[in-house]
Amino acid sequence: MNNKGFSLIELIVVIILISILAVSVAPKFDGTESYEAHTHRAQLISALRLTQQRAMQQTNSTDGFCHQIVFDDVASRYGIPDRVDCSNTVFPLPLADWVADGTGHLVDSRYQVSFDVNGLANPQTVGFDWMGRPTGSCIGGCEINVTSSTHVLKITIEPEGYIHVFDLP
Repeated sequence: MNNKGFSLIELIVVIILISILAVSVAPKFDGTESYEAHTHRAQLISALRLTQQRAMQQTNSTDGFCHQIVFDDVASRYGIPDRVDCSNTVFPLPLADWVADGTGHLVDSRYQVSFDVNGLANPQTVGFDWMGRPTGSCIGGCEINVTSSTHVLKITIEPEGYIHVFDLP
């Protein structure tokens, strides 16, 4: 007898695997708000790591560069208002006058995504020393929250400088 096709057990196993994937992955991308929060978190992680790498490569204290990211209190944006004046934490207004570099980003107003460091009101700064360790509002480690209307996503910066996320299912 020549049997072609799948057995009942094989079909049930495939259905169970697809169900597990659907239950664990679908809620993370259930709408634009969730997708935007995940996208902005990934972009912020890249900006933090770039700033950290710059700090570790430009180790001369007289190089005149700020190795920090400032979280704005007026708009949902982060970056560096002035690359050579680390004490300046005020972004120019109107919003269109600020030009973001590789470490800056302005969230479009139609997306309700905001940022905070350890739950504190902005402006906050997260900087790095020449060894890649956090300074500013993040000295000794911190959590950066990326908040949308549906999710609060966290970025953790350890005291040693390790930047990571930990998502529970």
